[in-house]
Amino acid sequence: MASTSYHYETMRTARALLAGAVLLLALCVGLVRPLVQAGVYGALGAAVLIVVTGAVCCLAVQHSLAAGWMFEHNVRRRFRAVCRERRLTTRDDRDNVVYPGLSRLIGNGAVLNARIRPLFGQSLADWERAAPAFALAYAVAAVRFRDNGDGSLTLLAGYQPLEAREFVMNEAEPVEGVDWRERLASVVVGTTEGGQPFALPFLDSHILIAGITGAGKGSVVWSAALALLPAAKAGVVRFWGIDPKRLELAMGRGFFGDRYANTDEQAVQLLERAAAEMLERAEGLAGHARRAEPSVLHPVNVLFIDELGYLSALMPDRKLRERAEKALSAILVLGRAAGFVVIGALQDPRKEVLNFRDLFPTAVAMRLRKPMVDLVLGAGMYEAGAVCDQIPPPKAGGAGVAFVVSEDSGIPVCVRFTWCPDDLIRKTAAELEPLAMRPQIAAN
Repeated sequence: MASTSYHYETMRTARALLAGAVLLLALCVGLVRPLVQAGVYGALGAAVLIVVTGAVCCLAVQHSLAAGWMFEHNVRRRFRAVCRERRLTTRDDRDNVVYPGLSRLIGNGAVLNARIRPLFGQSLADWERAAPAFALAYAVAAVRFRDNGDGSLTLLAGYQPLEAREFVMNEAEPVEGVDWRERLASVVVGTTEGGQPFALPFLDSHILIAGITGAGKGSVVWSAALALLPAAKAGVVRFWGIDPKRLELAMGRGFFGDRYANTDEQAVQLLERAAAEMLERAEGLAGHARRAEPSVLHPVNVLFIDELGYLSALMPDRKLRERAEKALSAILVLGRAAGFVVIGALQDPRKEVLNFRDLFPTAVAMRLRKPMVDLVLGAGMYEAGAVCDQIPPPKAGGAGVAFVVSEDSGIPVCVRFTWCPDDLIRKTAAELEPLAMRPQIAAN
């Protein structure tokens, strides 16, 4: 396809101009004959009118072509061809072929998205099965479809570049009278391809983050920590930090208070402490509630673990490694109902490195080699559009971009997590440190 940039609103303007030029041409044709019959001056006026009208029509056609008239034609032609071949059409009473609607087209030769109005009786699964055919027709690596929730779908072809956005602290966010369960179940941490806010669940879920070195795993971690700050200040969230690399979480040391570890022995002890507190809370709730409600009495404990693969498989001391795996497995299996959430980041998601990766309901895959994608997101996710190997390298602006799959949806969503400057992390950590040292209120 042509590489012309196209936007449906620009094309709408171009069509209006072209329609106006056609009307002007029709008016000109109606005026030429009377002018010619009026004599020499009339003939001269007719000639001028013809030249001006011709110039206006040429400009209108040129504008339409520049707006991507041929691009739109090619997109629609290929869309209809695939729909016919994949049996996504029907026939009306006169035996004419009826196609699904295609509108709001935006893109160019490398990437495009459009809104589809499926025919009655079609489902998202019907379109997902045709995704490889659409990808081949549009000459892109992958095509995926997103349910808009209003009876329409969004077609996403190719990799959609996302602009980096800095995290903006909302100091005026209210904390009084807040339904913390509702708030923590959906916390905005980035932006989707369509420019919509993207939220992650920090309640009743664990989050696995995988990506090569420099992919931007820290963007996910600090976007989460900063977005949860109002809840932390209210005493409804407590942060834990395990930092074997001693570099990532140390930037915000004050977030964690005495719940921070950066040596092998300390990391294992901290995990065991978290597991013990989790079991103690579960014992206190037994017979009274099926799950902990986020509150100052029962704060949500968010455990950030950098280099998760080191704890689970690469720690030199075998006994420490076994203790770490035992405590971490207990938290992953039992912690959700008790209000303990694990956010773990690693570079290598293979089973021999992390044999309990399936215990993370939410997965974030950043830049990865193709064979690693389905290991993180689930079988078939690369074919469904999670083309993590096509995310640009960190130096080319790909840091912080990821595909996310949650237990609520089996469709990978392309997201850019907010960029969190080091100065903001340090400043916030210094403000939070006195609060992070508060002892938990005993549950009596």
